[in-house]
Order: sequence, then structure tokens, then C-alpha cells
Amino acid sequence: MKSIPAILAVLALSAVAYAADTPTTPAAPADTTTTTPATPATTTTPAPKKERKPAEEVFKRLDSNSDGFLTLEEYKASPRAQKDPAKAEEQYKKIDTKGDGKVTLEEFKAFYEAHGKKNK
Repeated sequence: MKSIPAILAVLALSAVAYAADTPTTPAAPADTTTTTPATPATTTTPAPKKERKPAEEVFKRLDSNSDGFLTLEEYKASPRAQKDPAKAEEQYKKIDTKGDGKVTLEEFKAFYEAHGKKNK
């Protein structure tokens, strides 16, 4: 019977020794050099608005063969158009004001500037 208390004592000492060997992360010291007031948890800051790229840059990126025109296939290859190809085709027809199946930079720029805010 004397062995049970001895075993318990050894287990207790080993647990204490293990805890002493385990490093603890100390709390960060308080920074007394700055006096920034705490912001309330309910205050949210809106995300900054992403600046819109110029129409010329977007057109150039979409014009994959660099021929100066956008075909329906090039237009539908854009990430936004791939989300809804039917809507992209409708939009392409609106952009192609001449109806010749090729969108020029001027046609694209006019549409981009007139409808850009709605499409964001």
C-alpha cells in the first residue's frame, strides 16, 4: 500500500517538472509612449474604393490579338463575362454600335464611360 502514494507523488512531481520546462508566452508590455484612444468595437471603416482603370487599358487587355478590335470571343473571355456569357453577349451587342461584329476603342470607351458605374 505504501507504493500507491509514492507513485502518485512521482506523477505529481513529473507533471510539475513538465510544466516548468514548457515555455510560456509572456504578455506584451504596455506601450506607454503612445496615447492612441481606443476605437469603439461598433465603428467600421468602409473599404477604400478601388480606382477604376482607364478604358484604354481595359480595352488593350481584352484585345488578345492586338488587332485594335474586340471580337465577341475576346470580350467573352474576360473574367466578368465568363460569369454570365449570355449577359456578356447582350452587352457586346450594345457596345458594338456599328453592328459590324468588331468593337473599336472609341465604341468601347463610350460604353465604358457611360455605363461603368452601373457595372461595378
